[in-house]
Amino acid sequence: MLGQALAMVMMTRVGLRLLPLAAVRRSVRWLLLAERPLAVQRRCPENQVIRAAASAGKHSPVGTTCLATALVGQALLNRHGHGCQLRIGVRRKTDGAFTAHAWLERNGQVILGGPAGVVDSYTRLPEMEHLIR
Repeated sequence: MLGQALAMVMMTRVGLRLLPLAAVRRSVRWLLLAERPLAVQRRCPENQVIRAAASAGKHSPVGTTCLATALVGQALLNRHGHGCQLRIGVRRKTDGAFTAHAWLERNGQVILGGPAGVVDSYTRLPEMEHLIR
C-alpha cells in the first residue's frame, strides 16, 4: 500500500499544480477506486492506511503538500472502508503571511495532518466537499 500511496501522492502533487482541485480529487478517487470499498477481508486497518499516506507524503521525491496527502489519504481510507472528512483551514502568520492547511477528520478527531494543536491554530473553512466532487 505504501508504494501505491507514494505514486498517488506524487501524481496528486503534480496534478494540483496543473489542474483545478475538483478535477484532481475526482482523478485520485477514480484511480484508487475510492467509490468501491474492498471486501471486508481485504481491508487494511485504519491506522495502517493513515501511516501509508503520511509516510508517502513525507518521502515523496517531488515533495508534497498537506492537500495532496489528505486527498490521497481520504481516497485510500474510503477504499478500505473507513470514512473521513476533508477539512481545510486558513490563518495569518505573525509576519502577516497567509497560509492554509488541509487535514482529515473522523467524528471531529484529526486522523491525518495533525496534531490537533497545529490544526486548532487554523480557522476552519465551512465544509465544502460537495463543491469539489
